Amino acid sequence: MRYEITKKFKFEAGHRVWKQNLTSGKGARLMEGEIPPNPCLNIHGHSYKVEVTVGSDTLNEQEMVIDFYHIKAALKDLIDNKLDHSFIIDKNDPLYPSFKEHFGFLKLFVVDFCPTAEALAKFIYDFLTEKLDEAGLLEDIKVVSVTVWETETGKAVYRGQ
Repeated sequence: MRYEITKKFKFEAGHRVWKQNLTSGKGARLMEGEIPPNPCLNIHGHSYKVEVTVGSDTLNEQEMVIDFYHIKAALKDLIDNKLDHSFIIDKNDPLYPSFKEHFGFLKLFVVDFCPTAEALAKFIYDFLTEKLDEAGLLEDIKVVSVTVWETETGKAVYRGQ
């Protein structure tokens, strides 16, 4: 893409990384004998920051990739009404049936993946790509990347092909 723009968003949400196991997987080799707890198995929350970058090889008649307002409008319902102040839970999480039964009054955002920053970045990427496709804009405008900041020091980035 010759031209790119980035729009930032913020939302507050809780989640649980129910698949976390610090003693297995690629990263376990970095540990030196100590078996730590798995803190993200616990219910916790973040002040998420999201950066969405879209691009095009050409500019429109207004000499822009797309107006920032349009990117905001495409993601407003998802971020402001569905994700913000929700509890993001994987429908495959063993706790999901209990949450659904006993905490149905909570604002649950049910997904089909373990809600890590990486998976949320891909989810938002796919969501915006679909919105651009529905509007007939995917020919000219592509989602370049989505970055999800969980903390001030930790982010995940998803880039499409």
